[in-house]
Amino acid sequence: MQLRNDSLNSPHYTRKVWLTRLGLHFLFVSTFAMLGGALRGFNLLLVVAGLLVGALFIQWRWSRGTVMALSLRRRLPGDAYVGKPFAVDVEVTNHSRWMTLWMLRVDDTVQSESFSAQRQSDSETPIATIRQIAPLCSESRTTYVMPQARGTLTLGPLRVLSSFPLDLLTARVTNTEQATVDVYPKLLSLNRGWQRVVSGRNDGVTGSTDRTGPNEGDFYGLRPYRDGDTLRKIHWRTSARLEHPVVAQYEQSRRYEVCLMVDAFLESSSASDVLVERAISAAATIALQLAGTTASRVVVAAAGHEAMATLASGAPDNKRKVLSLLSRVRLSPTPDLLGAFEQSVSLSGRSQDVVMLSPRSMQQAIDGVAPSLQKRLDNSFRRGRLRWLDLSSPAGSHWFEDAE
Repeated sequence: MQLRNDSLNSPHYTRKVWLTRLGLHFLFVSTFAMLGGALRGFNLLLVVAGLLVGALFIQWRWSRGTVMALSLRRRLPGDAYVGKPFAVDVEVTNHSRWMTLWMLRVDDTVQSESFSAQRQSDSETPIATIRQIAPLCSESRTTYVMPQARGTLTLGPLRVLSSFPLDLLTARVTNTEQATVDVYPKLLSLNRGWQRVVSGRNDGVTGSTDRTGPNEGDFYGLRPYRDGDTLRKIHWRTSARLEHPVVAQYEQSRRYEVCLMVDAFLESSSASDVLVERAISAAATIALQLAGTTASRVVVAAAGHEAMATLASGAPDNKRKVLSLLSRVRLSPTPDLLGAFEQSVSLSGRSQDVVMLSPRSMQQAIDGVAPSLQKRLDNSFRRGRLRWLDLSSPAGSHWFEDAE
């Protein structure tokens, strides 16, 4: 097996060997024995000193060979979500042609840059212990990281340490190259009938949807034939068995044109932090559901410390773009709602129906905004172009449940 050793010369690597506590004791005793034997003429002390120095030299040669032969590489997943562990694969390679490496410990450091009120503390994570790596071979180990808050996780530096064989010196190889992972909001489960959030009418509030075709969608049941039904919808086999005509029903696909907007309002209470994170998770969940619908035009906007907006579509890269935007929403006591409205209009090219996902009621939001925005919210609500989902109320939260 022939391995490339380009990584051994990488500028991202640092290699170090230092004495352990036991090695310091060995060095002190060997120095004392050498001086005592030389000054007093005790040959036995000189023999002891020689044995101790020889052990230190053997350990140094082995440790030096270890750090010069090792390289390591990390592989990360493409997606990571809050509360869902993701795998980190580390591959350690022995480039030596003759030396087997023993008893290696692999460590990694996880640093969190959280945009939510919740914080994930930085930690150094022991990944694994590798018993041995044969010459010109590699060993892989996997560990799992559980993100506690959305934002960005930075992994690195990655280290491999070994004190084999005598534990007198420690050899360490460090890959200082860092890797980042965007931690997306936690996805929720949508209860039955969740489409009413974006397409139904409730107290004059509506969303805009259009049917994409008369025969599109999934089969979901049969019903008796009624006057006006087309003959091509009759389910002839079942009609013959029941001796009366029945019609097949299909759930028709829809084309959605809507703006999902998050009100990232932050209060001092921890309950409000949980609710705004749930609003962000609800927006991510609905956006992914709607993005896969044929010909839909969905805008995802967030009003937090700054306003952000993007178009959602079914392309994998676009879905990651939507989730990345929601992962970077910074909470604020004065969210930029007006800026979010303006950005959503500039992206869609026209005014869309808006579904506002918020940790507070609409009245509470109106009381704290500028008169121009207050008038705009009132007009949109009266015209049926705004649906306000207050996730602090049962009416707004019953559409969403935590995923299993």
